[in-house]
Amino acid sequence: MLSNDKVSIVIPTYKRADKIVRALESCIKQDYQNTEIIIVDDNGNDSEFRGKTKSLVTPYIKKYGVRYIEHAENKGGAEARNTGIKEARGFFVSFLDDDDEMLPSKISKQVKLYNDNKNKNVGLIYCYCEAVNEDGEHKKYYNNDFQLNPLYEQMLECIAGTSLWLSPKHILEEVGGFENTPSKQDTILLLKVLAAGYNIFRVDEPLVKYYEYNTGKISGISVNNITGERNARIFSRKYYYKLDSTNRILNVEYRFSKKLLTLYLLNGLNDLAKEELNNMIRISPYSQDTLKGRLKYSLKNAYKKFIKNKSNQL
Repeated sequence: MLSNDKVSIVIPTYKRADKIVRALESCIKQDYQNTEIIIVDDNGNDSEFRGKTKSLVTPYIKKYGVRYIEHAENKGGAEARNTGIKEARGFFVSFLDDDDEMLPSKISKQVKLYNDNKNKNVGLIYCYCEAVNEDGEHKKYYNNDFQLNPLYEQMLECIAGTSLWLSPKHILEEVGGFENTPSKQDTILLLKVLAAGYNIFRVDEPLVKYYEYNTGKISGISVNNITGERNARIFSRKYYYKLDSTNRILNVEYRFSKKLLTLYLLNGLNDLAKEELNNMIRISPYSQDTLKGRLKYSLKNAYKKFIKNKSNQL
């Protein structure tokens, strides 16, 4: 039998007035009844999206009691989610990005899994998700299966994004909520949960639709992405002492250098790219990825042009 603990569903929104209703409707259609929906409007008072968002949300405030919280100025996704955590009245907090959708049984299945394992120091429940295109057509599934305390695996790659989560509010507060970083917010918070000794479990079916858009632009290579990766590495390094081997630490270092090498090259930060390449050479001089890294660096201008051309063809 399911617990009747309240679940606060937090939807941060910024410049996506055209998507917010779809996300909101998916929360209203949950088959778990004891929920509240909190929309944190991070557009700022002077944004053209403030009025559009508010007008679309107002009918749901009146009919369903949706809580609508406005930031006077844009604070970013981390602070918008932290506002949602602070305002949440539920025992659990679930997040949904404003352009994603929950399937109707997401909350009920995650609460059940939490209850089934509540004596196992549960810090967070996640689920699979289905990536779809702008028309809702299937692209791929994200089916990570890491459970208990996969701190090492989380350092290598984020196990689950925020739209897939359900977590007790007190745990999110205990670890300090989201760090104010322009990207990798989910990576870092999940690192903090695992480093605090909590376990994670997953519902082994897709319960979220995650929308991936082909905009004709390079995705995920901005300076903000660099800052996010660097911050994720800082937090990983804080917890290296919790890993059980030097080899694992080196693997994590190598993975960050590999990602940052590419980001630096694509942003013209060649000296920083060289430092990361040297780190890769020190750790694993003859690996295939190191050889590829050498080639990228030596042909940096051609590589950057190739990636831009490839992106423009999407």
